[in-house]
Amino acid sequence: MKDVFHDSDPTRVGFARSILESEGIACFVRNENSQVLGQTFFAMAQPQMFDPTLCIADDRRFDEAVALLKDKLSSGPTKNGIWTCPACKEAVPSSFEMCWNCGTTDPLLPPTTDAEDEPSSPSS
Repeated sequence: MKDVFHDSDPTRVGFARSILESEGIACFVRNENSQVLGQTFFAMAQPQMFDPTLCIADDRRFDEAVALLKDKLSSGPTKNGIWTCPACKEAVPSSFEMCWNCGTTDPLLPPTTDAEDEPSSPSS
């Protein structure tokens, strides 16, 4: 089980879930019903741990799921050129890969590997 999408808006998480399910990727929403509990328990300051999170059952399909969501959600009308930082809830322009306020990476970006970070050696 891996987390592939996280948002404080349960409708966005539900939309992401429908995208993955339409492609046959088994998934579920963690904290689907705990958002109300978080708002009630902590007055109106809801901690991130109560936000709905979309998870996939088969870790081998993680890259496929992230690519699907990035393609569908980043160009859709709900994006409007802005993504919401899951850590600090700031609105961040979609041209930014990291939150300008806290440095959190856009959750729709695929994770980088060490091989991508290393410069390639020139070929002879």
